[in-house]
Order: sequence, then structure tokens, then C-alpha cells
Amino acid sequence: MLRWLLTTLLVLVSLPALAAERIVSLAPFLTDLIVQLDAGERLVGVLDDGNLPPELATVTRVGSHQSLPVERILATRPDLVLAWTSGNPPELLARLEQLGLRVERFDPQSLAQIAEVTLAVGRLSATEARAAALVDSYHQQLAQLHRPLTEDSPRVFIQLWDDPLYTISDAQLMGDALRHCGARNIFADLAILAPQIGRESVIAADPDVIILLADERKLAAPWLQRWRQFPHLRAVRHEALFVLDSNTLVRPTPAAVEGVRVLCELVWQEQRGFSAPHADTIRP
Repeated sequence: MLRWLLTTLLVLVSLPALAAERIVSLAPFLTDLIVQLDAGERLVGVLDDGNLPPELATVTRVGSHQSLPVERILATRPDLVLAWTSGNPPELLARLEQLGLRVERFDPQSLAQIAEVTLAVGRLSATEARAAALVDSYHQQLAQLHRPLTEDSPRVFIQLWDDPLYTISDAQLMGDALRHCGARNIFADLAILAPQIGRESVIAADPDVIILLADERKLAAPWLQRWRQFPHLRAVRHEALFVLDSNTLVRPTPAAVEGVRVLCELVWQEQRGFSAPHADTIRP
């Protein structure tokens, strides 16, 4: 009897943890991913970034990027907290774990890692089949968009903000997406994810294409006008100044493949026969 009991206990310990029934998401991209996995009914709390899908209207808002009170998270009685490694305060996550909560951290910074995170969250939410289908479709679409880097690959500047001027390195998702499109990031080798740079550095690099990330026309308009003050720039001469909706690639879920598609079109439109959009138009 004792041997049977010990064997049973060992089997139980070795089994994977039961799928979470009450999930708190502390990152917009993880909230989006749960919804894409058709597991939105498991969410009992979400970080409010002001851009939540309508189907989550009744889900408790546990805080914002600026404030995530521990008490509000605990009040939802979660059995799993999905956290953002670089976006949530580490002391908060450590405190939640000290209080006995299961915290799983994610921080996808490449196209490949999006697939990995999708499968991992699928296992946690008992939606493995849905996650596998999403990842399969995601990979197929990415394969259709891929272009190899060559000596003639366009050189691109991505602008995140204007004053001060911020860009991206190749250590994060946007840089990886540019490479996937067969384009070169002029600030690829900078050490941090979103470095601050001087406008003179962009002028010296003289990119073929300038893409501004913004989600509002009125925000992008003055940024565009500042670049037009430098008519000798190759991107300005060739009218290769574009605005990309910032939401299309900053949320690393399988849906980001649509943002990659638009990015590739902007980078290669002349070579692929696309008509040039007006530079003041924010792309979908």
C-alpha cells in the first residue's frame, strides 16, 4: 500500500499544472493574445492601456502602465498572472510571487519569439490546438513576405518619437521585421532597444526610406514637415516618407504579421509596383 501511495504521489507531481481558469494579464499584447486564443472568458483582470477590445468591457481593470496596485490584482483571485518582463516592475512581480501567485513572464523581441510565446500561452490556457493553428498561419504568411538581404537592400530609418528623436535597434521586434522584409535598419547596431539619436545622425546616414510610427495624423504631420526641411535627403527626394500605425507592430502577437505586411509594402513598393501612398496618410 505504501509503495502504491508513493508511486501515485510521484505521478501527480510529474503531471503538468492544470490550465489556469482565472488569468490576470499585465501587458496589452498578452491580453490580445488571450483573446486571439479564444480564451477571453478566463481573464479576470487586465492592464488598461485605453485600447482594450470591446469583448473585455466587463473585465476588471487592475491598473495602468503607471500604477499597478498589488491589492487590486489580488482582489481578482487569479491562479495565473501573465507578465511582461521588460514592461512590468520586477519588484511588483516578485511581490506577487511572494504572496503565492503563479507569475509567467514573457517579452518577445523577434518574429520567432512571437510563435514561441503563443504556444506557451496556449499551453497555460488549455488552448493548444488554437495556438498551433495561429502559429501555423502566422508562419505561412511570414514565409510569403520574406526577402533576403542583398547589397541593394533599402536602408531604412524608423522614427518612434520626434523631440527628442528616438529610433529602434535590431535587438527588438521592429528591427527583426525590417530584416525579414529584406531591408536594413540604419541604426541596427545600437545597444539598446529604443535609442535616442541626433537628427544629424540620420542626415549623415541618408536613408532610402523614412518610416514614422504614429497612431494619429495630427501627431505625424509636424514630424514629416521637419524632414521635408532637408530636401537633399534621399528619402525626401524620392518621396519615401511614410507613416505606419504604431499599433500594427508594437503588440507582439500573431496578428503582427499584418503590420509586417504593410512594412514590407512600404519598403519595397517601387520595386514591387505599389503606388506611393501620400506621406501624410497613416497606413492601416
